[in-house]
Amino acid sequence: MKREEISKERQLVLLTAVEMNDSQGDELKKMLDGGVDWSEAIYQMITHRTLPMFRYNLKKFNLYDSMEKELQRLMDTQWAVFGERNTCYLEKLSEILKEFEKYNLVVPVLKGNLLASIVYPSIESRIFNDLDMLMNLDDVGTVVKALEDLGYIQGNYDEENDVIVEVPRKQKVLHQMATHEIHQFLKLSDNKFAKLVEVDVNHDILWKGNCPYKVVTKDLIQRAIPVEINNTKGYMLDYIDNIIQLSCHLYKEACLMIWIASLKDLKIYKFADLFMYIRKFYDKIDWNLLVERVKEYKLEKILYYNFYYIELMFGEIVPQFVKDSFKPEDLSYLDEYAIENKEPSKWPYDFFTRLFDVNRILNIDQSKATGMNRFLDAKFGEGQS
Repeated sequence: MKREEISKERQLVLLTAVEMNDSQGDELKKMLDGGVDWSEAIYQMITHRTLPMFRYNLKKFNLYDSMEKELQRLMDTQWAVFGERNTCYLEKLSEILKEFEKYNLVVPVLKGNLLASIVYPSIESRIFNDLDMLMNLDDVGTVVKALEDLGYIQGNYDEENDVIVEVPRKQKVLHQMATHEIHQFLKLSDNKFAKLVEVDVNHDILWKGNCPYKVVTKDLIQRAIPVEINNTKGYMLDYIDNIIQLSCHLYKEACLMIWIASLKDLKIYKFADLFMYIRKFYDKIDWNLLVERVKEYKLEKILYYNFYYIELMFGEIVPQFVKDSFKPEDLSYLDEYAIENKEPSKWPYDFFTRLFDVNRILNIDQSKATGMNRFLDAKFGEGQS
């Protein structure tokens, strides 16, 4: 199914999920003038975390005042809440980066915290719920000490008693060995919109288990480049490695059962992240080197998956020769899920249908949950999944 064949409401969600260019203003106005089922459009924007970008685009093209007042209040409220929440998170990130600097640690910032700061048009327009970073496993002791010095605890939140309960050392070790990250760090905050600050420190950009790919984290960190985030010196992956990381992140969360079962698999903002990142840094990306590096890591199928779908959703952005160099002969894997199992399953319907259908979970193959349960046991303790 092509984008033009889906409902107008869903086309509107896709159109406004990324920062629109000037030529798209008339298209947006025409959509709004034709009448919109707002119950469908606003729900999809909320579940896909794109409502702030919709508001931004309406403001950009002077269409905001034409919206119904209750919708304006909803968008204004979410904009204000996430502005305050993200500001709090970025202040915490600055504290962490300064602490890492004391230890001469290079721990690149990933995903939403980075993108909200350097790619999106404002910090309100990209929602994120935690602070994501990438470390060398050799640095785990120092990273843990630096975060503990700031009052972070490797534990779980007891909501009833409003306390963080540290997990046993055995569970920390198991989590580190069985997953792509060390156990989450948590800290209580006095900000009413960010009462619990979560820090996720990854040591791998892929997944554990029978993952057929390998990207050496040390390589990524060696190539990391300095970046200023919230007026504080930090690090980001280089321009090519960020594309690789975002692509691996999106692919694993779209195709692994743990995220599918919790309806966190297909979120438009993840595709928008990659599209907007490429557009922002297009001239800084050495596309020939990207092809070379991706082939070295044997990640062609993962990158093609991402490039195929962002083009389907938002239009062309990646040079044709790059897509051609990654395109496999068999494209049936584009509809696969439960890839952590020996035999993946396939979705019974097209991409746009599953993207917008929250009931897609009713069609998953429950027999494929073995790998998911292993992950949950590692994350929460054996028998808790």
